[in-house]
Amino acid sequence: MAGSKLRHLRDGALLTFLAVALLILAEAGIRGLRWMTGGPTSTRVERLYATLDQTLGLYRPHPFLNTAPRSGAAVEAFGKSATFNSLGYRSPERPMSKAPGTVRILCAGGSTTFDLLAASDEETWPWLLEAALSAAGERVEVWNAGFPGWTSVENLISLAVRDADLQPDVVLLFQGINDLQPASHRPFDRQYVEGHAEVSRRALGLDRQPLAWTERSLLLEAARDAIFGAEDPWDRVRAAAEAGGRRGELAPEAAEVFARNVRSFVALVRGHGGIPVLATQVLRLRAATEPQDREYLAGWLVGLDPEAAPAALEVLNDVFRRVAEEDEVLLVDAAGELEWRDEHFADPMHFSAAGSRQLAELVASRLAPVLKDRRSETSG
Repeated sequence: MAGSKLRHLRDGALLTFLAVALLILAEAGIRGLRWMTGGPTSTRVERLYATLDQTLGLYRPHPFLNTAPRSGAAVEAFGKSATFNSLGYRSPERPMSKAPGTVRILCAGGSTTFDLLAASDEETWPWLLEAALSAAGERVEVWNAGFPGWTSVENLISLAVRDADLQPDVVLLFQGINDLQPASHRPFDRQYVEGHAEVSRRALGLDRQPLAWTERSLLLEAARDAIFGAEDPWDRVRAAAEAGGRRGELAPEAAEVFARNVRSFVALVRGHGGIPVLATQVLRLRAATEPQDREYLAGWLVGLDPEAAPAALEVLNDVFRRVAEEDEVLLVDAAGELEWRDEHFADPMHFSAAGSRQLAELVASRLAPVLKDRRSETSG
């Protein structure tokens, strides 16, 4: 009896060993075949993580800003390149001190100001704005102070502890989309901690979950693809919808808090001797990629129905319009003044090359009188 049990245990162990050995051989075989045919020798999620590791060279944790630029960083990832100068701006290398006779413009915002999907620094709309103004004979420097994930709160803090040191003559705030994230969270947090900070860190790849061995296996990936279809590796870093579900509107007090942040930003710009400018934003669900665009928005605006996002953004755009009228601030109403088409966007939030050019041209036309007045004040 004891010998029979021993044989069963031995046979079971042998079968387990053979099964594991066959799986290892199969895994080695598929990797070898991929290598010989020039195919990828890592899983999709491994390749995504490797690329995110490259982009993390641009970012760093920050005690006040949650996430912040890594000064002097340069990265090539996802077929694009991006750099920060030694002061932490996506702008040409320049000294902090301003050259006499030069008007310095600072563009604040999130990834839409950083111009996330521009192919290179030179193709971002703030860079194109400087080129357009310079071509018109203006002596200007345009500094791109946008950073992925930042809301009006981070823009305000950055202006106070960083951007004001540049002594900008004009400060343009291009913001609203990222504020939809905390504005749709329940319960609403007036300080934007809940429903924003952790989502931003995860989206940038700072708080990624470690990969299990099953996600590193090409054999298991092929099996999953055959049975369930190919999975999107971005699901590993996208934030899940909050437990309370998605909503079709913002929290009742969200517009009031956004207005508070914007007015504080305007006051701080003026307190440092600058001219504030507000620019409205636009979202677009593109006809040819509408399902993917909805999924993209769902991954970023975790408490908001994607279909409701454009209308919700207009609520915050209206805050810009009201503050501009009541506080006598120049408004660049990009959402209301321009005709936006699908080809202006590379995803529902970020511009294509055509969109970046269109925004740069509008801002340049609206800033021309401001620059003229600023020169008169300086020369006087």
